[in-house]
Amino acid sequence: MGSGRSLGLALAGWLEAGSPGLDNGVALGNRLVDVLGAEQSLAGPVRDLARRPLLRQALAGSGTARRAALAALVVELQSTYAPAVLAELVDLLEVGLGVGELVPSAPDGSNSGGSGATVSPRSAGGSGTAAAGRVAFSAQLAQERGPGGALHPPAVASAAKLPFATQGLQTGAVDQRGAVVPAAPVLNLRQLRRDLIPLGPGLALAAAMALVLAWLAGVLDRQLLAPRQWSAGLVLATTLALLQIATLPGPLRFLRRTALLDQEESGQPRLAWRWVSAPWFHRRHGEALVNVLLLLLILGPTPLALDQVVLRYVLTTLGCLALAALTARRLGLRHQHWGGASGAVGALVGLAAGLSLLRWRVIGFALGEITVPAWVLLVVVGSLQLAWILPRPHPGDPGRPSQRLLASTWWWGLMLGLGWSLLSWGSVLLQGWLRHRPG
Repeated sequence: MGSGRSLGLALAGWLEAGSPGLDNGVALGNRLVDVLGAEQSLAGPVRDLARRPLLRQALAGSGTARRAALAALVVELQSTYAPAVLAELVDLLEVGLGVGELVPSAPDGSNSGGSGATVSPRSAGGSGTAAAGRVAFSAQLAQERGPGGALHPPAVASAAKLPFATQGLQTGAVDQRGAVVPAAPVLNLRQLRRDLIPLGPGLALAAAMALVLAWLAGVLDRQLLAPRQWSAGLVLATTLALLQIATLPGPLRFLRRTALLDQEESGQPRLAWRWVSAPWFHRRHGEALVNVLLLLLILGPTPLALDQVVLRYVLTTLGCLALAALTARRLGLRHQHWGGASGAVGALVGLAAGLSLLRWRVIGFALGEITVPAWVLLVVVGSLQLAWILPRPHPGDPGRPSQRLLASTWWWGLMLGLGWSLLSWGSVLLQGWLRHRPG
């Protein structure tokens, strides 16, 4: 215990000295974790706190605006962490930013009076209810109330500076009674840029390695596979199967854990190599088996060369990983792990199902004497993926099932496939119109 106060003193020193880089959530989290030293039990929560936009807003603000941002931040933390961890994080905020005790008042509306009971982050049990959120917010603005409980214009202005556009999903504006009005999600390009910057090293490395892997696949295809007439789809599926078998109990079983892309570490440059390894390893053996069988079914008879198949597979999977990681960051999800071919398989199934619907004809894949329609694959694979994605991956994960679906690579692969089917269908219609237009 006491780690939060030590971290707060370090943060206060950096702020007083004007240290650069405090507006970068990843850099700030790394510096705070370095201060922790051997006490690593708070490393994950501290990194998460440093990445939250509300903390950056509090660091950039002052006075009432800073206290209001911190109050909203404490409400977010209450819904995520146990009381002991929450107390350390609150100590960090109070000491580091030099504010008074961040204790929301009781849900009886008596914010200006002194008789109401208080609900402290150190004793609230981490309930994090919506009512507590509204109370905490209005408690921090109570000092700005005038006669009759109305907010002075400066208080309304400072509250309006809160993240109506930057926080979207979790915070909102403040009405004339001081209550929080939930805000609809608003696209903020500046915040999107901030979320993308930590992912840059991993994305750049993985994109460069995709070209290297495609070149190696081309050499292998010409020297070894082409004379044997092996299809590129068969080689890709076999490679994924062999890599997954290597993660079974044995000397390489650690790859099942370390080769995947982790939400907490996806923005760390020293772990950028995980963006390269994640497309080739699955977290679940059952998911790996399903994806390998689907790749054999869909890509088994493909006429494409191996280098083209590998390049398209890696780039599609990389795009799904980036979109899933970015979505998880925007939604505040944690304990997310991504890896394997689910994004690429979702794109293939989505493309076939979309074209089947748009062209109003059955598109299927040969399986011996029968043909499996694309819509059957969509229903079967979709049901399996929902069974894997929707359950809570960790007791501390605050997300809803729908949010976990949006932060999955399979969902983004499906969306990319459906979008590509629309583009293909539209291009065919446009070409037909250009050929038959008058004159």
